[in-house]
Amino acid sequence: MILSSHIITASAVAAPLLSRPLNFANATLIFFVSFLSHFALDALPHWDYKMSSFPKENGERLFVCKTSFFIKDLAKNFLDCFAGIAAAIFIIGWPQNFFGFLAFGLIIFGSILPDALEALFVIKKWRALEPLHKFHFAIHGKRIFQNQPFWGVISQILIIVLIVFIFNRFLKI
Repeated sequence: MILSSHIITASAVAAPLLSRPLNFANATLIFFVSFLSHFALDALPHWDYKMSSFPKENGERLFVCKTSFFIKDLAKNFLDCFAGIAAAIFIIGWPQNFFGFLAFGLIIFGSILPDALEALFVIKKWRALEPLHKFHFAIHGKRIFQNQPFWGVISQILIIVLIVFIFNRFLKI
């Protein structure tokens, strides 16, 4: 899924935890709920925009980084992330104090960290990240709408609306 989908989902799922005081246990819970929501979302069939920096051949990612496309891909990711942050503010509101900003940051950081670590693994080939890479690859939805952006975007919107509706309706965010 795209970054904004991960941020929006993590915001909806972690929002009920924001009513509690932000101590170490609650901060850890907010982070891990956001982190794990990433993998739950990736398990669903979805669409990802093309990352020219990390090419694919026959549907399989080549573990190389083409630096000539890196700035374009980085800009695409920043715009995607900012769209997700804007939607998260809409869902959970603007943080009112330092602890609110900290919790908000934990949600965003936790929700996109698996993809950041995946990119780091592809670029740097750090063996310490290999188990996470293998888990991320294994959990990732096998039916990705890569060449069908219309249906991929529609499916992501429907999934996100459903998740936000469920957490808003039943968990009173």
